[in-house]
Amino acid sequence: MTIRGFPLLLATLAAGLPLAPALSPAALAQPADLPIPPARTSDYPPGVKVARAPIGPVYVDRQGRTLYGMDMRTLLRFGADPAQYCTGLCAEAWEPLLAPAGAVPNIRYPGDYGGRLFARLRPDAAPANRAPAEQSATFHEPQKAPDWTIIQGPQGPQWVYKGWHVVYTRRGEARHSAAHDGAEGMVWNALRFVPPVPEIVAPTNVTTRFVAGAHVLADKDGRLLYSGKCRSGCAEWRPFGAGLASLPVGQWTVLTSGDAPQWSWRGKPVFVSADGEASSLPAAATLLKP
Repeated sequence: MTIRGFPLLLATLAAGLPLAPALSPAALAQPADLPIPPARTSDYPPGVKVARAPIGPVYVDRQGRTLYGMDMRTLLRFGADPAQYCTGLCAEAWEPLLAPAGAVPNIRYPGDYGGRLFARLRPDAAPANRAPAEQSATFHEPQKAPDWTIIQGPQGPQWVYKGWHVVYTRRGEARHSAAHDGAEGMVWNALRFVPPVPEIVAPTNVTTRFVAGAHVLADKDGRLLYSGKCRSGCAEWRPFGAGLASLPVGQWTVLTSGDAPQWSWRGKPVFVSADGEASSLPAAATLLKP
């Protein structure tokens, strides 16, 4: 069963039915790496920080070794608890990021991976050496999960990132290498650092996207917003139109000097791309970053 069968698995767990026989990780591999959601806190486990690897910013440990997530979603039919997968030969190659001595796991599998996923931990709760506290929030998806939680691993309580990525380092790997990103059919994924989504004050049809390592502004359809000055061949510079009754909001104002109202941000006219690809922007375009 791949990730596409995840809802069926939750139903099976909720009904108390047994899991199907275990399959090899290769048979369960995801067709592509699932993107890691943006961070929700800057409070990390002891010794963890963000550093730059060839693939971009990643979390690293005290020694500068890239942190990898063993994606439990690729191992759902490995056994009763995919968090216990890495033993034997796996443990010889991968070292768990253990929680501090005396830490108490605050998530467990499968009990916290159904309708009550992470119900016991606030999304903004800082990593801590403490017992779980009852909370009212319920989380069903990694995008809404707390960044750092603790689960019982084969060698004791260990850190989990975004609910599904049980955290390890690769033994003997060079600092900031990330050479094993995507190993074993996407079972192992470097823990990329995606900055928290910034809050914006903008027209209702403006949102943010994460492009080329940074959050940028886009319209509601994902088309990139940019500024700049066109000097020739300006047909591709498409003004980001404002409604006739649009009013200023935050640093956004409305220009009325052209053929139709156009949004301006921080005093610069705003244009919108024909699609959502940065590669299709005019050469003189500058993406808008909140």
